[in-house]
Amino acid sequence: MNGFGKPEVLDKINVPSGFYVRDPISALTHAIGFIAAIFLTPVMLTHASGAGANFIEMTALCIFMISMILLYGASTSYHTFPLSEAGVKKLKKLDHAMIFILIAGSYTPVCLIALPGSTGNWLLSLVWGFAIAGIIFKMFWVTCPKWVSSVIYIAMGWLCVFAMNDIIASLTKANFLWLLFGGIAYTVGGVIYGMQKVIYKMRGIVPGSEPRYHFGGHEIFHIFVMIGTACHFVVMYNLI
Repeated sequence: MNGFGKPEVLDKINVPSGFYVRDPISALTHAIGFIAAIFLTPVMLTHASGAGANFIEMTALCIFMISMILLYGASTSYHTFPLSEAGVKKLKKLDHAMIFILIAGSYTPVCLIALPGSTGNWLLSLVWGFAIAGIIFKMFWVTCPKWVSSVIYIAMGWLCVFAMNDIIASLTKANFLWLLFGGIAYTVGGVIYGMQKVIYKMRGIVPGSEPRYHFGGHEIFHIFVMIGTACHFVVMYNLI
């Protein structure tokens, strides 16, 4: 131990003495999402099991809940730990990769439980193929402009338009609206994320100069992501 009681192992990853959170507000928002995802996983699975869900249905719901845990866990870690520049970049890659996992994970129950076999199968294959390609893209260009990331995420999220008729026919009106509201929330968040430079310019803020407890575009983006996830949780819960 040294400094403020910092374990020596942290020296190896260059965590400053006297641990602090890199982006407190961003970390807090998605830490709440992470804790909620862990808490809600047994709620979802207990409900599904009690409703007589079969193996495929349980697996699909597990994938969705795990994707929630992975996204919010990765985001919380990225915004929390003050690692070296290389360490932060690795966490950023993980954070961005998990966005693709959450999107694909959110499609999985809808495709496997609600949609007709052929439609669900091709849409699920398309979405997970998109996710794999997106993750590879992020591994090589995690520093791409935010608007590029936003376009990719939003495009992937709305691949469902190619199966919209089947989705509408397969879901109750209430569940379709929850699905739609979730998609809109994610889209609004994605637009805000992609326009952060514009928002900073409008507010006269130099990126990187804002205080650590700043609540701005990125934090608002986090809130909309959580709203989108909450809406889609309701959809998945009601599929069984």
